[in-house]
Amino acid sequence: MEKTLYRLLIFICFPGVLTAQNTLGYELRKGDVFTIEQKAEQHITQSLDDATHELTNRVSGVIEFRVVEQNDSTYLLDFMFNDLIFKIESSLQGVLLDVHAGEPKTGDAQSGIFNALLNTPVQMKLSRQGKILEVTGGDQLISRVIEQSGLPEGFSRNVMKKSLEQQYGSAALAESYEQMTYFYPKKAVRRNDQWSNRFEGKLEALTTWKLDSLTSQRTYISGKANIVMKTDEPSNSMRLEGKQQTSVVADRKSGFIREMSVRSDAKGISTSAQMGAVEIPTTVNSIVTYRLIAQKHVQ
Repeated sequence: MEKTLYRLLIFICFPGVLTAQNTLGYELRKGDVFTIEQKAEQHITQSLDDATHELTNRVSGVIEFRVVEQNDSTYLLDFMFNDLIFKIESSLQGVLLDVHAGEPKTGDAQSGIFNALLNTPVQMKLSRQGKILEVTGGDQLISRVIEQSGLPEGFSRNVMKKSLEQQYGSAALAESYEQMTYFYPKKAVRRNDQWSNRFEGKLEALTTWKLDSLTSQRTYISGKANIVMKTDEPSNSMRLEGKQQTSVVADRKSGFIREMSVRSDAKGISTSAQMGAVEIPTTVNSIVTYRLIAQKHVQ
């Protein structure tokens, strides 16, 4: 009887033991350096009548994030690619692109161009919840690539610039890497609590997040989202709808990810300028993974 009363008194006096709220977010220090390995694989299937075209995009890279400034509610990080590998395969045309930016081949203009993307810092302003508030330096990155290409002033150079802006411009980088950083709530939460946020851009996602569990060293979060994928370019357009699932393992102290996976499946319609207004049923299945491979602190 005494033991039962003792346990009851513990829970009455210390109710937070079972229902403690946790403030989640980034706690970074100036000089923190995180090196992330990213791998992405995307399968695109287009079907028209009895014909099918399959396209597989594979991208992998090593990305470094360096904290250069810390404020009360935001951080400023230098962000750069240490390595990039691209491979695009078509079921109809074979290998369309196969480039390792870190190992440019003599006489290969493409590998030389992509090599110019490496080791050029872009600055990222990050909130404590992981919202990317601003990216600067994307224009300088693109200018470096264009100069490395050796293309003369004119149409081809302008086409390359527009294409690069869609992938590596400041706005495009913010959209792309916010997926990796923005998953923390604004308020303190308990285990199994849920919250939501919204991504805008070529990928629109309304994600519901859940705190799955906490340990002294790790934070485990999962997310489910309804997504809309859309592009509207002169050569092609696409609008797809689907689902996305995210799994996050983050460092409890810094808030930075240690492992993350994002799986998405979407279907809809795409069109091509070469085929006029013909609507082509299209599905896109993709998985993107991130893994922390190195961490250090420099003065």
